[in-house]
Amino acid sequence: MNATDPTLANILQVQGNLEHYHVPKYQREYTWGRNEWEQLLNDIEENDIGYFMGSIICIDDNSELGPGESRIFEVVDGQQRLTTLSIIFMSIYCRLLEIEESLTDEDEEEKDDYRLILSNIRKQLVHKKAGINKAETGYFQDKSNKTKYFFLRVQPSTQNSNFNDYLHILNELELIKGDYKSKFCGVRRLYKAYNYFYDNLPDTYDGIKEILHKINSLKFIHISVTSSSDAFVLFESLNNRGVPLSAMDIIKNKMLAHLEKQHNMDIDDAYDEWQRLLTFLPEYKDQERFLRQYYNTFKIYPEIKLENFTRATKSSLIKIYEQFIKKNAKDTINGLLEKAEIYNSFIEPGTNSLTDVRRKYLLDLDRIGSAPSYLFLLYLCSLPSEKIDNKEAVIDDILQFFIKYYVRRNITDFPNTRDLDTINMDVIEKCDKYLNGDNKLNSQFIVGSFMNGKEKPSKIGDLKEGFEDNLFYYNSGMARFVLSKLDEISHSREYKPDLWARNEKGLLVWTVEHIFPQGENIPECWVNMIANGDKKKAEEIHEELVHCLGNLTLSGYNSKLSNASFEDKQNLHENKKFLGHKINIGYKNGLSLNNFLFSVNDNNTNLAEIDKWTKTSIKKRNNAIVDVLLKIFAFNKEELNDLEKEENT
Repeated sequence: MNATDPTLANILQVQGNLEHYHVPKYQREYTWGRNEWEQLLNDIEENDIGYFMGSIICIDDNSELGPGESRIFEVVDGQQRLTTLSIIFMSIYCRLLEIEESLTDEDEEEKDDYRLILSNIRKQLVHKKAGINKAETGYFQDKSNKTKYFFLRVQPSTQNSNFNDYLHILNELELIKGDYKSKFCGVRRLYKAYNYFYDNLPDTYDGIKEILHKINSLKFIHISVTSSSDAFVLFESLNNRGVPLSAMDIIKNKMLAHLEKQHNMDIDDAYDEWQRLLTFLPEYKDQERFLRQYYNTFKIYPEIKLENFTRATKSSLIKIYEQFIKKNAKDTINGLLEKAEIYNSFIEPGTNSLTDVRRKYLLDLDRIGSAPSYLFLLYLCSLPSEKIDNKEAVIDDILQFFIKYYVRRNITDFPNTRDLDTINMDVIEKCDKYLNGDNKLNSQFIVGSFMNGKEKPSKIGDLKEGFEDNLFYYNSGMARFVLSKLDEISHSREYKPDLWARNEKGLLVWTVEHIFPQGENIPECWVNMIANGDKKKAEEIHEELVHCLGNLTLSGYNSKLSNASFEDKQNLHENKKFLGHKINIGYKNGLSLNNFLFSVNDNNTNLAEIDKWTKTSIKKRNNAIVDVLLKIFAFNKEELNDLEKEENT
């Protein structure tokens, strides 16, 4: 076994004997989606140079290389990160090509720098060779010139067209030449990732250079072994063994030491204080986020704010709390305990003594995945009642606003995730200044501060586009949430199951079901129904519409019914035991979502009653669902009216 700690620039070096990373055919497809893309970009942008990206485990046969030959590593663990980082390189390359004209003719040094950056990215993506050693493997012949060859520095999975889509993007960028078109690549993950990173990169040349430098400086633990068996033993060992000390562990150790040293507290008593804190924050992800949000929320106060720390990030967390603890460990633990109790109501609303309405709002925020909102909520809930005009009503108003705000953000991807902390901190500062003017906070001022800040919420037209698209494909969680909400608001719910119920293992009882099945092998009965027996046409409809809201409902998962005929899917199966719950399965089960009305050929119908499922019925149901969702998640009637006027002009 060989272990090193290279940067990404070392891994994908551009000089000398090059190393390539190929994902073997047996590995699963590329699975990362928007949540992972956002998190990766945030980690790169928010943290210092040299951010640690974890380990990469590879198989290397240790064969000796001849002059100019390349070493090919078989990737056992790390394919999602390596593939994503290569896609980011492609997005950066595309952006750089577009800004070439903005570079001044006079500054030759800048142009030389620009050309070098482009050249290095090309070499980090594709290694071209004029000749090839017959002993070499893993190369491709250039389709436009049979005497030339190329290696992919990172070669993704071949599953679900990943490899073909990757070549398609390289071909678009003219990094490889020939006929590498991949049909329908635009609706699959790799191309969506490419577009996502393109849309979220900095706009300026300097900004792109900065993020490129951070990406190339990412640190890894690179582990290579000589056999597949060694690789998988190592993989299991690393995943089952204890992880290194976390930021929370380090802060705890410093806290206990200083409580004993500064305040003569018995170490057992100090430990009990720390354990009290953890009872409010049982999950590690909540602990780390709370520590960051605590500082970012209350740094408006002089006793909290530290010089040189405008905001807390993952990489600065330990330094910030070292200073707090050194200054006064007892005050620090007391402050954390007080706010953690409030924070607990956000992350565990089901276990807190809240009103039913408050609990429902907080559960929705959790289901949406709107943890950045806790930053402002912590501030609002910590204020004395006399500083807010009817505090409890204002909190509920803001929770309702946040549900709409974060549904829209998560579907339109605007404002950008990396901006959310700043947006919340800006509004906190506005509220603090407003209170210092002897005013009382109210819902109108708070909502106005979010609506009219530097990064205004997404427009309702953008939200409509997101709802109309294949929402399940790029954000399955939001698709499930809005479908549940659609069922929940119905005034005629004859069947009212808990759509968020989980079994004892934590699995959701009700999951999203595709009416027209989502599998690539379309059953013959569906080819006949949806495309009159034309398989090619059925595949085209499948690519276009299978993941849109119009083709989705909620059901208890039943593998026998997932590919069943439409008629069988409609049939009612009452009181079926599933994951420890008795539920009604089938589109005639009375679920409001299945009784949702839409019009086909001027006749109102629904999923339970319609006799045939076609491209037209999917589109009509999709449009009807989108119209209702826009009313649910509009901030006000005015923007709906404006949207209608815009569409009619």
